[in-house]
Amino acid sequence: MTDAAGSLRGKLTLAGGMTLFAIGQSLLFIIIAPLTPLTGLDKTQFGLIFGLANIPLIFAAPMWGRLSDSHGRKPVFVIGLAGSAVGTLLVALSLRYGLSAGSSVGLVALLLFMSRAFYSATASAIYPSSQAYMADVTPPEKRAQGMALIGGANSLGSILGPAIGGGLAFMGLLFPMYVTAVIMAAGTIWAMYGLREPAKHMEQQQKSNIKFSDKRLRPYMILWACFFFVFISMQFITPFYIGDKYGFSDPKEMSQVASIALASMAVVITITQGVILQIIKPHPRTLLRLCGPSFAIALLIIAFAPNIYIMIFGYSMIGISFSFATPGINGGASLSVERHEQGAAAGVLAAANTVGPILGPALGPLMYTIAPNAPMLFGVGIFVLLSLYVLTIKVPDYSTAD
Repeated sequence: MTDAAGSLRGKLTLAGGMTLFAIGQSLLFIIIAPLTPLTGLDKTQFGLIFGLANIPLIFAAPMWGRLSDSHGRKPVFVIGLAGSAVGTLLVALSLRYGLSAGSSVGLVALLLFMSRAFYSATASAIYPSSQAYMADVTPPEKRAQGMALIGGANSLGSILGPAIGGGLAFMGLLFPMYVTAVIMAAGTIWAMYGLREPAKHMEQQQKSNIKFSDKRLRPYMILWACFFFVFISMQFITPFYIGDKYGFSDPKEMSQVASIALASMAVVITITQGVILQIIKPHPRTLLRLCGPSFAIALLIIAFAPNIYIMIFGYSMIGISFSFATPGINGGASLSVERHEQGAAAGVLAAANTVGPILGPALGPLMYTIAPNAPMLFGVGIFVLLSLYVLTIKVPDYSTAD
């Protein structure tokens, strides 16, 4: 097999694995939220359990990134897929116990926390290893397109997950989660036999020493932390916002409209990153300057949308912003570090993302109690400032990057 053919096969295998992972991830949240009240847990307890269970990701993601630099991209990626399969199964079994007669609410909470924490600690290996792998197999001038391919695959899985969950729900409340675990296990086997260690990584033996305080990565960490904080804050209040503003009273209808809004965002991301940005090849610097203003505009559209159709359009605009942000932030960060630091850098960025899952579930609803538009308007302020801040970020040119 030629190097070009091997590189293409590796990219496709990586994208396939990311799609399978995203299917499981998106299906997981759709199934868990409606089931939680049946276990005796309320919404606040649910948010607290899953918020705290994401804390291990802060420490695990950088560790997996360093391990991918020292021991290889493939084994770390495979471990991540395997861990997500086992973690999903553990969450399903915890819920099964919670649904059984005579179960202890306290024990259910503990089991859900432990199983989700295991999931976070192991599945966090996927993002740094996949981004580092893509950095190894793409030259600097195609780095943004490689990162966009990963983002597009992730969004495709986010679209397919809810469809699979809805189609299988008639078999039982937990059946889709068992199928998810099997899908992830299949992805693990696929990666074991279909993914080859990049030649560039095998050539380098230097040890990476990336830390959270690394000045080269600080701008990109700030950007990702703000993106995910604002988005997840909104994601948690979207069904309530839809009900209060547009007069929906049925929780099922609110969830359906919210699902359509999020699906529109995922469709836009898939098309933009998987197709358009593979043809048009802007520099990460350009993408960085577009992602902030586009997110601010999207939030204004959602905040003042006169009907649900305009609101859904606003969510599709968020998809455009994320389509610019993923290759812009990850591509810019990749160009800013050395070849032997790619995995560690990706791990640090993945850890920065956890600001959203940890703080968003708490602060989003809190701002919503002040005013329904408050989370969106607060986000507009953040992204106006970020748009100005981005102008000060010095993204390396292709000629100076490794």
